[in-house]
Amino acid sequence: MLALAWANLDLVEEAEPELGVALADAGYWSEGNDRLATVDCELLIATRKDWKQRQAIRDQSAPRGRIPKGLSARERMERKLLTKRGKALYKKRGQTVEPVFGQMKGTQGADEFRMRGLELCDGEWNLHAVAHNLKKLQVECVRRGKKGAKWLH
Repeated sequence: MLALAWANLDLVEEAEPELGVALADAGYWSEGNDRLATVDCELLIATRKDWKQRQAIRDQSAPRGRIPKGLSARERMERKLLTKRGKALYKKRGQTVEPVFGQMKGTQGADEFRMRGLELCDGEWNLHAVAHNLKKLQVECVRRGKKGAKWLH
């Protein structure tokens, strides 16, 4: 996923691309993925299911002081997610990513695949994603058209 994000940034950015922080749910947690963090891309990966992660973030106070020695990669990530900065950033994941799935499920009927097999399901999901992006593009074109954008004419 990170390699694809970098490739997409290379296509659209004129200057040196920056990812900054990548936010991921627990399905992406592994020590191997944790090692993918770089100076240019910090990773915040949930270490437990989403509702458990949100509950932990809500119920536990932010850690203070230096990071204790001897923590496992998972414990370090959990600590990072509990910091004020980690809580604020991880909260953005739910605001930016999850609504897309809800919209696709609610308005496009993407709540289950109608095809069978990985290749066909992948094609079906890509079709849903294209339809979703075309709807967003159409809304943006209408919005800009109301402001008298010349590029629409």
